[in-house]
Amino acid sequence: MISIVIPFYKNYDTIENLLRSINDQDYKEYDIIVVQDGLDDKIDGKALSGKHGCRWVVRDTNEGASKARNYGASLTSGDILFFIDADCLLYPGMLRECSNQLELNPDIDFVYGNYRFESKHDFISNGFDPYLLETMNYIPTMSPVRRTAFDSVGGFTDLAFFQDWSLFYRMVQKGSKGKYIKDFIFTTKIPTEESISGSQGMSLDEKASKFRHTHGIKDKTLVVTTHAAPLQAINRAEMLNADYVGCSKDSARANFPINYGFSNWKATYMVGVFNEPIKALENHLNVVVGKPIYHFIGTDVYQLLNHHPISELKYISRIFKSQKAKIFANSPRLVKELKEAYIKAELLYTPIYNMTQYKVRKLPKNFTVGVYCSDTTNMNGLDGVMSHLPMIQEIALAMPDIQFKFFGSKMIEKTNNIELCGRIPEDKMVKFINSCSMVLRATYHDGFPQLPIQFLLCGRQALVSCPDKELKYMEKLSFEETAQSNYDEKHFKIPDYEQAKNEVISKIYSIIDNPVDASILSKQAHKYYGELMSVKKFKEAIYKYV
Repeated sequence: MISIVIPFYKNYDTIENLLRSINDQDYKEYDIIVVQDGLDDKIDGKALSGKHGCRWVVRDTNEGASKARNYGASLTSGDILFFIDADCLLYPGMLRECSNQLELNPDIDFVYGNYRFESKHDFISNGFDPYLLETMNYIPTMSPVRRTAFDSVGGFTDLAFFQDWSLFYRMVQKGSKGKYIKDFIFTTKIPTEESISGSQGMSLDEKASKFRHTHGIKDKTLVVTTHAAPLQAINRAEMLNADYVGCSKDSARANFPINYGFSNWKATYMVGVFNEPIKALENHLNVVVGKPIYHFIGTDVYQLLNHHPISELKYISRIFKSQKAKIFANSPRLVKELKEAYIKAELLYTPIYNMTQYKVRKLPKNFTVGVYCSDTTNMNGLDGVMSHLPMIQEIALAMPDIQFKFFGSKMIEKTNNIELCGRIPEDKMVKFINSCSMVLRATYHDGFPQLPIQFLLCGRQALVSCPDKELKYMEKLSFEETAQSNYDEKHFKIPDYEQAKNEVISKIYSIIDNPVDASILSKQAHKYYGELMSVKKFKEAIYKYV
């Protein structure tokens, strides 16, 4: 049973529409209680309750949304609580969807999604990550929550603002987990000072600072951001004990980061410096707060070398110099390539996040090749932009005795020996890696890819096109090195298609015929890459500049 609690305060023009949107749901196992926060002669609660089948209770004094919600919860008995503000409208089918998610996932305590302001402006939320709640809230009040979890933290606090953030932060601190669904659950009015909570006349920075102080969260001096690599950026933020502000790791949104400009931030660390077109780059750099730190990771270097004439490269270089930016690159080769683009960079490897989780498991019965598919369309093309993915699909078809697992996006066709696995959640990646025998990563230009290293850490072999000698214990393909040696300041040359395809097939069969001891490979990889890509070195290099 879902107990729906609605705090009401002068929402005369919206309350009835909300009640209709609830009664129109196809899920009917709910009860509704409206808590009128203070005496008000302008509303006839008794009439509305009779018309829409809800309880209407009146509190003598106006004490705010938090106390109204807590009071309503105390008068209901449903095992799921759903707090909905009176200026909202619930989208059809959402009660059933939320109830199903809680029923199917007994390990979660709340479910949340996206919403719209007045059915026009979208708020896209983020996949559940406890660490992100230290920076800013991404879970709306209107998120069904198990009563047990709600009661365990004493419900809403008396904070004059961020009541939702406080509730979910305290719940998560006690071990609660949430699940993000990508549906739009409700639409609401754009908040004003007349809203039930109001802004209290404080800036976002001031409110966030007070929230952190109240909840014992230390101010962070560094913020991490990105435009197209959120998972990498969030992991780096945790390793650096920094805030993260940027695009969501679990949504289709890939827009510019929205930096809040908190006064405690002394520097911004940006993962990936995507620079094509230049106007997009300028917009990206304008969001930086404090000292700018940029880390090139591969794709962005390729863009520089292929999509800009010399005049633009010099202009980009001048932008960085005018900012007095600190620039890092993820491999010696990238440092060299950036120098060719008039940009001085320092070598800094980024560590594998939570390296100890990568452990050896039993090899699969059938030899299986893992192949990553990028979500970026132009990285899968035949025009030499980045990926050899179409060629790899042909290779899989030519090797019917070998199993292939394509993961990431689903931009190819499924066949008898090709399994389309889609996106692998971060907490399922180790299990997925151990379901493969090896990984194949073939591109025209790469950075210092972490995915093949993650396979090595699990004792799985790796076949890569990246030529860097620092990538140890991997089998190398020749065509990325060939492409770079043919670089003519316009673009990388595309290797001979049939020759490249035959090389991949030959290398895979060679790996099959010459297996390695998975445990030994794993130990070698953990030792070598743990030292090369040290978390301590990474933190020291960043904070030295901060």
